[in-house]
Amino acid sequence: MWSRAPLLILTLIGQASAQSPAVVSFPQDYKTKLVKYAVVDRSDGMSRDLYAAQGAIEAVKRDPRLKEFPVGVLFALDVHSASDVGRDPTTRAPRFDVTPQGRLRRSKDERTLHLMEKVQPGFGSQNWAFGGFDPVTAEPLKLQLPGDCHLCHQAAVMSDMTFSMTLLKRFVTSGTVQYRLCQQPGRQPCPFQ
Repeated sequence: MWSRAPLLILTLIGQASAQSPAVVSFPQDYKTKLVKYAVVDRSDGMSRDLYAAQGAIEAVKRDPRLKEFPVGVLFALDVHSASDVGRDPTTRAPRFDVTPQGRLRRSKDERTLHLMEKVQPGFGSQNWAFGGFDPVTAEPLKLQLPGDCHLCHQAAVMSDMTFSMTLLKRFVTSGTVQYRLCQQPGRQPCPFQ
């Protein structure tokens, strides 16, 4: 029996790796190869630039009521933080530096790039691969993939796992990068209408 153990272990490892979800590769030059379609500032002082592959833009142009993205489409979310200017005297909540237009004034890059790529047709998180990197060094972030991303994006199953479908469609229609302020802190979904 023990002579078969290495074969059994290799078989089990092979099956486990075949079932493991794909992980997205680091996209070199993502700021120039992808299209920036939105900026989302959050009440916790974090600002996010949202990028999409040209294939996502073209898919929405072909079908303005698009429900499912084509395989190969890549989305990226680049995170920045705003300058902290103190605390509200009454609530003690942090206050952040803003531009005259009311947008967060960024103080630094958070060196966090989140990615999702459509890897097979259909709806549901199993059709997407996720990844995260330091955009400066291209080193992977310490994420529990796919769990960290799947859990969150399951709430967006009706828009093919994207929370910002409305912003993308408005970008395609207007040609203007969309801006939104989200009152939700952290990674809580924002209600984009």
